Amino acid sequence: MTKLLLLAGLLAAAPAAVAAAALAPSDAVAPAVLSVKAARALGAGSTVTVRAVVLNGAEMGNIRYVQDAEAGLALYAQPTKLPGYGELRAGDSIQVTGQLKTYNGLLEMDPITSFHKLASGQRLRTLHVSMAQASTAFIEANESRLVEITGVTRLLTPAGSPATVLAGNANYLLDGVAGALMRVAAASTGPNGLVDVAPPAGESFDVRGVLSQFAPGGTGGYQLLPRLASDMVRGGGLPRLTEEPVPVDVSATGFTVVYSTLNAGDTRVRYGLSAKDLKENRRDATLTTLHSMTLTDLLPETTYYVEVSSRNAVGVETAPPVPFITGNGKRARPAAKK
Repeated sequence: MTKLLLLAGLLAAAPAAVAAAALAPSDAVAPAVLSVKAARALGAGSTVTVRAVVLNGAEMGNIRYVQDAEAGLALYAQPTKLPGYGELRAGDSIQVTGQLKTYNGLLEMDPITSFHKLASGQRLRTLHVSMAQASTAFIEANESRLVEITGVTRLLTPAGSPATVLAGNANYLLDGVAGALMRVAAASTGPNGLVDVAPPAGESFDVRGVLSQFAPGGTGGYQLLPRLASDMVRGGGLPRLTEEPVPVDVSATGFTVVYSTLNAGDTRVRYGLSAKDLKENRRDATLTTLHSMTLTDLLPETTYYVEVSSRNAVGVETAPPVPFITGNGKRARPAAKK
């Protein structure tokens, strides 16, 4: 009898327990995380969650572009209404949820209901296309992806005039080709910005940027959006040493090696008592174009052979070893080359 009463009590309480469990936050269904390509396929009006890497920061205003291994997507939000959004920068990995819509042909997530930063410093995947094949890059499949057009020789205004200084909210044509439009964002200012920067002249260069779209009619209107001055890539992106290293601040027991590169890279120095026996190594991982490395605990009035190099994501550049002589506090001089 006791067992029957206990069973009846449990059955009577079951509906309430089930209802309480249904309300428990731990049982909430997490949104399915889609690839960016799969999310784009659902189209405007769909609410989606994706994980991707951010391609730009505040230099493009309130818009952020993200991409994964296959596709890209634009995000739009007011930083004041979405805490932390304004601090997102290139290389940040995020998970973001929101509704898709089409704005002048561009598929974007707006509004964004939530996002979480997962990591920083992630590698950006870049699609490389030669200037001769540029028309193949300005297509819907590449919308919101990072694209680099290689072998550009000049920038022209839509009127056909050479671009001497870049202006914000202005359009330019890569090599004067009508289907290869580049646009500079007004927010890309400051020491690293594009506004008021002179494009490379007298040499071939590459232009890297996010492929966006502005087409009130819904089709066409693709435009490449470089983010910062560093997106005008010279020398194929390699560090490219621009001069031989020289010693400064020489003493009897050391000196500082200085050199420069065309593009930013780390600082690497190998040295020794023979050009064929460079046993000592020093490295500074900071990416820079102005390199400096101080060597200490050296022998006085002794010739050291110094090899400098610099590496970045594109590759490494190395200069031949150069002989330097330590002194007794006198001004340093490079040793005579043999």
